Amino acid sequence: MDTSDLPAPQGERHILAAEEELRLEVGFQKQSICQIIVLKGSCELQGVELATNKPYQFTDGGLKLALFTWHGCVVDVQCDESLMEISYTSDETACNIAFVNTHAQLEALRDEAAASSGEGPRVLIVGPTESGKSSLTKTLIAYATKLGRVPLWIDLDPADNALSVPGTMAVCPMDREVVQVELFATTGIPHGTAAPLVLWHGNTEISPDLFRAQVTALGKKIDARMQTDDWARSSGIIVNTNGWIQDEGYQLLLHTVTALRITVILVLGHDRLYSMMKSALKKQDESIKVIKVPRSGGVVSRGKEFIRQHRSRSVKRYFYGDTVESAPQGSTGHSSSASTRVPQLTPFLAHVKFDQVTAYKFASMSLSASLLPVAAAQTTESVQLVEVSDLASLQHKVVAVCHPQAVAAYQTSKKAKDLYESGVAGFCVVERVISDTETLHLLSPCAGSLPSYTLLVGDLTWME
Repeated sequence: MDTSDLPAPQGERHILAAEEELRLEVGFQKQSICQIIVLKGSCELQGVELATNKPYQFTDGGLKLALFTWHGCVVDVQCDESLMEISYTSDETACNIAFVNTHAQLEALRDEAAASSGEGPRVLIVGPTESGKSSLTKTLIAYATKLGRVPLWIDLDPADNALSVPGTMAVCPMDREVVQVELFATTGIPHGTAAPLVLWHGNTEISPDLFRAQVTALGKKIDARMQTDDWARSSGIIVNTNGWIQDEGYQLLLHTVTALRITVILVLGHDRLYSMMKSALKKQDESIKVIKVPRSGGVVSRGKEFIRQHRSRSVKRYFYGDTVESAPQGSTGHSSSASTRVPQLTPFLAHVKFDQVTAYKFASMSLSASLLPVAAAQTTESVQLVEVSDLASLQHKVVAVCHPQAVAAYQTSKKAKDLYESGVAGFCVVERVISDTETLHLLSPCAGSLPSYTLLVGDLTWME
């Protein structure tokens, strides 16, 4: 591709031929900026097209990106050399063609559903850890919204939830306004674009009984929403899963198929799982399509430290948003030429007395009758909540604030599921515990009182 008419390179210049992919890996560093500009041609990040001559800036590093072009492009990448771990161009991009073909098949099902007022495809994406499930999910979401569809994006991976903070499972209606390059490059819904329904799982590891209960609850909520929205119903759902595919993890996948009434299963890079799913579902429901999708050569494993920092950034983004440029005011009142980057949002610190708060944590599953005290009733719920008596132990904990309607239902029924199967109102972090005055200092995204003072506690902690 001719570059003679282009300005001097800004950073590292990459010239991509048709159907090539630029793969970048950038390490974490606070206050750092990585800038990407498409100068000529076109390319996309997980299905989202980048605008020409628009600088896309990503702060604090921690990027693993793949920019794919159908017809060729010129891209400048400006980044600190010490942060750029690797950047290279690859022509092993057959998976991108497979992704487009998969999208075309799903679109045919959506057209058929829209014509008959029926249900669109309910897609489940499965595969081992670090196999590219999230990338395929985002690509299919981006292609669908580009055509005006409004599919539901469901993320059932509490270890790396793309829609909310870690330790959650979430559902979000997607459209063109929500699908942005910044969302797909990092994680979390950009501020002011959409409001996902979020259930608190409380841990980055899967709790099987809790997972079953929450997925079943999500299935009922999704069905209720689809009944009132014809266009959403024909657009269908796309479900991203965690990488637990062995033993009980495999059984949880089968439960998800039933609970969410899945009609299409995409298996990424795992022949054994493909064979197992195909055999099991042939006995259960032959109408469910099981399709094997090739794994991208650009998929890389993330180390423990990268995952830790990635999760920390996800929590920080919930409270502070992205960073934006701010021109400081000079003494004369005019903006100076220098600019700094500041948080998009300003969280607030709420001071709450111990006696105002009721905090619950997930307990062991229900005991057998032989282990219960004499005359004690056996619970019918497999997941239980117990009240946290030592609030001083909540230091640095991420806590979920229960929705007032869920609290009211729980106070009436005394059933724990009314809390953990309901969408939460939001999250706080216990910044500090003052035992002398029995006060909690809660970092809150909003000023004023909390929606409720009933909190769910898990194992997730965060400190800036």
